[in-house]
Amino acid sequence: MSVSATTEPTENVSEGHAFAFRIAFAASVGFTLGQVLGWDFPFVPALFAVQLLTASKSLNLRQALGFVVLMVAGCLLSVLIAQVFLDTPLVLILVIALLIFYAFLMLAKGQAVPVANVLLITVSVVPLVAVTSIELAYGLVYTLIAGSILAVLLVFLAYAFFPAREQANQVANPPAEEGFPVGAALANAAALMSLVILFISSGSAVSVIIIMTAITILRQPPIAGHGAAYGFIMGNIAGGLAATAASLLVVLLPSPAFLLLVVLLFGLLFGAKIAEGGDLAPLYVVGLVTFLIVLGFGLAPLPGDSGTFFITRVINVLIAAIYTIGVASVLRALFRSNRELRNDTKGAV
Repeated sequence: MSVSATTEPTENVSEGHAFAFRIAFAASVGFTLGQVLGWDFPFVPALFAVQLLTASKSLNLRQALGFVVLMVAGCLLSVLIAQVFLDTPLVLILVIALLIFYAFLMLAKGQAVPVANVLLITVSVVPLVAVTSIELAYGLVYTLIAGSILAVLLVFLAYAFFPAREQANQVANPPAEEGFPVGAALANAAALMSLVILFISSGSAVSVIIIMTAITILRQPPIAGHGAAYGFIMGNIAGGLAATAASLLVVLLPSPAFLLLVVLLFGLLFGAKIAEGGDLAPLYVVGLVTFLIVLGFGLAPLPGDSGTFFITRVINVLIAAIYTIGVASVLRALFRSNRELRNDTKGAV
């Protein structure tokens, strides 16, 4: 569920508009339904729908069923891991770390991308909550599974209302492969596991929000140039500022219909940039996902949340995002330099 399909410029303007409307429709309807249903994590359907839409220019019934089945299997595996190793935290951390590294390695190699994405989400967040309460973990599992089902339905509706204009765009480009997949996987796993270890004793809903934000950032494809980290940081800041503005509007007129319109508006703003394609598309995907997560974090009374001000929540998420981007970027550079140094040494010999 990366955004490799959106990194090529959209050849047809009408298809680009339809693509943007599909993203905005799925994001707004999914978010509003999650809020109306009173879910602890109302952004989950919208988040999954956006990821499915940006991962490919099409979704068939087999892919939709596969996504739901993978989510169910990932949740069951995560619950099983939590129950078996709950009394041995060090072993639990080791198992989670190995699975996260394996998932990032698959992403870096462009192999089994849907499996890797689902594995990252379930293995990272379900045991995290189970450490505090297995009942809360079951509730999170229900949200993830129900959210995945709702997301695929939203994607099909989005294509029904805004059909694809060109058959040539229906096949996504293959996922981009990393030049040094092991180093990239190690860097991403280290950045994510540092947050998991930090929050593993709390198991609060706040930690789940931050972990899911970090996952969204780390699984984006690499961007050429030294400004990639800065770009992702700016994408997160843009998403946080947009969520702040949206929350102020929703507070003025708290109704599901107005919430739908507000999320639709910001979804179109981000979706239009994503539809343009190019190297900057992943940055706008990160911005949209941050917008959905932060807005849901601010509007929903999450269990275990202290009820801090919205702006404090935004700052917490942005700090965690900047930390994730910084650590992953530094580790990637170190591993890359070390590999180049070894290659130069072998070449000299």
